[in-house]
Amino acid sequence: MLHSSGSLLLDLDGVVVESVRRVDDGSRIVRLGTDPRWVGVCPQCGQRATRSKGWVTTRPRDVQVGPDRPRLEWSKRKWLCANSVCDRKVFTESVPGIPARARVTPRAKTMMAAGVLDDDRSVAAVAAEYRCAWHTVHDRVAAVADTVLDDEPEPVTVLGIDETRRGKAKWETDPVTGARRWVDRWDTGLVDVAGDQGLLAQVNGRSSATVIEWLDARDEQWRRQITHVTIDLSSVYAKAVREALPHAELVVDRFHLVKKANEVVDAVRRRVTQTQRGRRGRKSDVEWINRRRLLRGAETLTGGQRTELFTKLLAADPSEEIAAAWIAKELLRDLLACTARGGLRHEIRAALYRFYKFCAACSVPEVTALARTVETWQDPIVRAIQTGLSNARSEGYNRIVKHVGRIAFGFRNPDNQRRRVRWACTRRSRRSTPSRHQCHC
Repeated sequence: MLHSSGSLLLDLDGVVVESVRRVDDGSRIVRLGTDPRWVGVCPQCGQRATRSKGWVTTRPRDVQVGPDRPRLEWSKRKWLCANSVCDRKVFTESVPGIPARARVTPRAKTMMAAGVLDDDRSVAAVAAEYRCAWHTVHDRVAAVADTVLDDEPEPVTVLGIDETRRGKAKWETDPVTGARRWVDRWDTGLVDVAGDQGLLAQVNGRSSATVIEWLDARDEQWRRQITHVTIDLSSVYAKAVREALPHAELVVDRFHLVKKANEVVDAVRRRVTQTQRGRRGRKSDVEWINRRRLLRGAETLTGGQRTELFTKLLAADPSEEIAAAWIAKELLRDLLACTARGGLRHEIRAALYRFYKFCAACSVPEVTALARTVETWQDPIVRAIQTGLSNARSEGYNRIVKHVGRIAFGFRNPDNQRRRVRWACTRRSRRSTPSRHQCHC
C-alpha cells in the first residue's frame, strides 16, 4: 500500500514511500517505489516500455528529514525500450527527484554547496556529514561558484588594489609543460570599492606587470569608466595605474598614512632609548610605559593626560625627539581630519603648511623622512581628503581571505582558494545559492 502522506513528507518528485522501519542503530530505512506516472518511461524518447529486465535497488543520499538523515532504498526496474527508433535500448527508471545514476539527490547537492559556500564550512566536514566522497561535494561547489564568478565584471568607477599573503613562496612544476616555475605567495586583489560586485579578481603576484596584465585583458570601454583607484603606499601599484589607467586619479588610503606616522613615533622612541640607555626599553622606562599613549590620538587624551605625557617625555628625553615625532604625527592627523569637514581647499593648504613647516624646522631624521613621503604622495593624499575614498573594503576582504583559509585548513590548489575567497567576498553570490529555509527538506 502506498502512503501518500509519507511521500509528501519526503517530498521527492517521482517516488512514493512504501514503508519506513527503524533498525538497531536507531536510524530509519525508507523503502521507496516509483510513482506510477514514471513507471517504464524511457528518459530519452519518453515512450512507456512494457518489457521488464528485472529489479535493482539504489541507495541515494538525501537531506536531513526530521531528527536524522534517513537511508533511502529505492527498488526500481530495468526496462527494454519498445520504440524501434530510440537509441536507448535498455534503461533503468529515473525520476526528476532522483536522476539516473545519481548517488546523491540534486537537492542534497544544493545543500552541500550551501554548506560550504554560504555557511563557511570545509568541504571535508560537509562530505563527512552526507557520507560521500570529498570530490562529490567539491564538484558541486565548483559548478555553483563558477557559474556566478566566471562572468566578466560589470563597469567599475572606483577600483581598489591591495595585496594578500597566503603562504610561503616556492618552486612548482607545471603539470602540462613540466617546467619549473617560481610561484609568489602574494596575491593581488582587485575590488569594486564603490559598487556591489565585491572582489573582482585575485591574481598571483604583487608586481605592476600582474596588475597591468589583468587590466589589459578588459576592454577599453571598461577601463575608461574607472575614475579613481585606491591603493596603499605602494609604488608598484601606482606604476601599474599610471601605465594601464592614465586617465584615472590615484587615491592613497588615509589609514596607511596614520600607520606610517605611528611607525615613525615607535622608531624614534626605540632609537632614543637605545642611544641614551644603551639597551632596549624596559618596564621602568618612562617612554616605554607611555608607548601606547603615544600612539593614541590627541583628541582622545584629556588635558591632564597630555600635560603629564609631555612632562615625563621631556624629563626622560632632553633632546625632545620623541615629543617632536608625536607632534608631527598629530599634525598629519589634523591634515587627514579635513575629510570630515568636507575637504575644503583652504583647510588642506593650511594643514599642509603647518605640517611641512614643523618638519622643516625639526632635525629628527625619521620626521624628515615622513615629510618626504607625504610630499611624494601629496596629490593622491589631497584627493583622498577631498573625495573621502579609502581602501577599507580591500583591507576588509584581506581579513576574509585569511578566515576562509583557516576554515579550509589551507589550500593546496590556488584555483580552489581563489574560488572560495571570491565567493565569500562577492555580495551578489550570497543570493545565488538557496538557503536551508528555501530548500524543500
